[in-house]
Amino acid sequence: MPANEAQTSALDASGRIRVLIASANPERIILVREGLHAWPETADCRVAVNREDAITQIDSHAPQVVCWDTQLGAELPATGLGICTLLLGEDLCSVPERDHSDSILPDAYVEGLQQAINREYELRKLLVRLREAHGIETQRRLLLARSSDGVAVVDAACRVVFANAAAGSMLGVDHEDLIGEPFAHSIPDEAKPSTYRVQQPNGTVSLVTATAILSIWDGRDATIIQMQPAFRPTAPPNASSSAPPAMIGPRVSEDRLRTVGRLAAGLAHDVNNPLTFVLANLESLRESHQAIRRFIRKLRVDLATREAITPQSFEQIAADANLQELIDDAADMLTDCSKGMHRIQDIARSLGTFSRADEGQAEMLDVTRIVDDACAMVFNQIRYRARLVKRFEPTPMIGAYPGRIAQALVNLLTNAAEAIEGGSYEKHRIVVSTSVVDEHVVVAVSDTGTGIGDEHRDRIFTPGFTTKAHSGGMGLGLSACQRIATEHGGRLDVHYLPDGGTCFELALPFDTGLAVIETRRESRPISDIPVQRSRVLIVDDDAMVLSALRRRLQGRYEIVTVLGGVEALARLSEDSLFDSIICDLMMPEVDGKTFYDAIQRDQPELADRIVFMSGGAFTPRLRKFASAVSNPVLQKPVGRAELEAMICSRGEDAALEQRSVVPKA
Repeated sequence: MPANEAQTSALDASGRIRVLIASANPERIILVREGLHAWPETADCRVAVNREDAITQIDSHAPQVVCWDTQLGAELPATGLGICTLLLGEDLCSVPERDHSDSILPDAYVEGLQQAINREYELRKLLVRLREAHGIETQRRLLLARSSDGVAVVDAACRVVFANAAAGSMLGVDHEDLIGEPFAHSIPDEAKPSTYRVQQPNGTVSLVTATAILSIWDGRDATIIQMQPAFRPTAPPNASSSAPPAMIGPRVSEDRLRTVGRLAAGLAHDVNNPLTFVLANLESLRESHQAIRRFIRKLRVDLATREAITPQSFEQIAADANLQELIDDAADMLTDCSKGMHRIQDIARSLGTFSRADEGQAEMLDVTRIVDDACAMVFNQIRYRARLVKRFEPTPMIGAYPGRIAQALVNLLTNAAEAIEGGSYEKHRIVVSTSVVDEHVVVAVSDTGTGIGDEHRDRIFTPGFTTKAHSGGMGLGLSACQRIATEHGGRLDVHYLPDGGTCFELALPFDTGLAVIETRRESRPISDIPVQRSRVLIVDDDAMVLSALRRRLQGRYEIVTVLGGVEALARLSEDSLFDSIICDLMMPEVDGKTFYDAIQRDQPELADRIVFMSGGAFTPRLRKFASAVSNPVLQKPVGRAELEAMICSRGEDAALEQRSVVPKA
C-alpha cells in the first residue's frame, strides 16, 4: 500500500486526531482550538504550558500533531518521533524548515491544519480593525447611556435592545430588566409624541411623554424612544408658532437626541463603506500570501534539483507565479486599507468632538479642524443633495468649547442640507469657509436651497419656531447656534442670497474671554547622556493591542507587555527598571487613574515615566483625571512616531534621574 494511503487509513481507523498545544499563552491556545473546531475530524486536544510538561504529554499521549509556541524556545521536543509540528508565532502558524518524510500525516493534511489555524490568526487581525470601528458605536451608546432623559431602543419586533437608567426610572423598573422584553407601551410615530401612564413601585401614577426617532442599531432598523416627565401638555405636533418658554428646556435634549440619531445612521453608512473594501482587501492579501508561499516552496525545490538557476530561469519562475503582479497588488491593497482605516479614525474623532458638547471646560481651539469634523459628520446628509465645497483660510487659535462649536456647525450644515431637495445634485452647492475679519474668526455656511420666506425671517432665531414640524423639526437648532455664539462673545449673522439661498456666518472673536486649559509645555536642553536601548512596559487590557505594539516597537526597544493594571502593578513590584511605561486609561479593575495613584504612592520615581493611551470612551472620572495629570495622553490609534517621541522623552527623564543619584567619588 502506498505511504499516503497507509497514513490516511490510520486516521480513519482512529476516528480522531490527537493534538498537543504547547503554549503558556491563553490567547494562542484558544486560537488553535477555534481553528480545530472547523476541522472535519474530531480533535482530541491537550495542553502543555511549558517544555517539561510537553515532553511528558508527548510520551503519554502520543500526539500526531504538536502545535508548538515559539515563546517556549526554538528547540522542538518532537523532532525525529514521526510527529507533525506546527509553530505558533506572533503573526501566523508555520511549518518548521526540516524534512517531514517521517511524519505519519500526509503533507496535504498538514497544510490543511496549518491553513485552518492561520485562518484564526487572520480573524484576530480583522478583530483589531473592527474594534477600532466599533469605537464609534461605543461613543453613540455612551451619549444615550449618560442622557438625563429616558432612552429606550426597540427593534423591528418591538423588543427592547437598549435602555438607560433614566428610562428604567421613568417606567418604574430596573432598566436592565427591560432588555430583551417586549416594550410595554405603544411606540409613537416619528415626530408625534405620546403620553404613557406609568404605575410606579410606590403606588403613584406618573405621566411620561415619549417621542420616537427612526434610526439604525447594530446594523438593523430600530426606533429610539426618548422619554421625559410630562409636567405639562405637549404642543400640537403641527404647530408652527413659537413654543412657550417653559417648554424649551425639556425639548433641547430631544432635539439633540434627534440630531444624534440622524448622524448615527449616516455615520454607520460612512463606516461600512471603508470597512467593506478593507475586509475585501485583507481577504485578497491572505490569498496573495499563500501564493507567495507556494512560489517560495517551488523555488526551494528548483534550487535543490538544479545545478544552477540563471537570472532568466528565475524570471520565468516568477512570471509563472505572477509574482510581480502579486507584489504590486499587495502594495495597492495595503495603501487602500490604510486610507480606509484612517477614514474610520477621522469619523470616530469627529463624533468624539460632538459628544463633548456638555463639557464646561474651554480649550485653545483650531476652528478649522472643528469645521472639518462637522463636515465629516454631516457629509452623508449632503452628498446626495449638493456638492460640498470647502474654502479654508489660515485662522488663529481661540479659546472655545470644542463640543459646543461642533454642535452649532452640525446644526448649520444640517439646515443647509435640508433646505435642498434631493434629485438635483448637479445644480446645488453647500459652501463652507473660514476666514479672518476684524479680529474675528468667521465660519460661513451657504447653500443654494429654497431659502427662508419673508414672512418667517423675523422669527428664525425664536426658540421653538419651526417650519419643519411635519418632519420632526423642533425649532431649537438656530436658537442654540445663536446661544453658543453669544457665550463665546461672538454673533450669528444671516444673509439672504439673491438666488434664494441662505448664508449663515458664525463670528467668534480672537479673545472670547473664556478661561482655557493651560497646555503643559516643557522645554529642556538637549541631553548629553549617551543614548541607550530603552526598556518599555506596555499596559493594556486588550491582548491584540499589546501584540501589535510589541511587534511595532520590539526592534528598537526592549519591550515588556502585561495584560491589565493588576498584572502591571504586580510586575512593577518585582521589576521596576523601566525607562517608559505606556498605559491604557480605560481598563477593568485597575484603570489608568488607579494605576497612577498606586505608582505615586509606592514608586513615585516612576510616575513621570508614564504615558497614557485612550480610545476616547472616557468616563467623567477619567476625563477629569486626564485633563489634570501632567503626563501625556495619546489618542488611539497611536502611530509609532508619537510613541517613540514619548518614549525618548520619558527615557531621557529616567536617565537624568539615574545620573542625579550617582554618588560622588
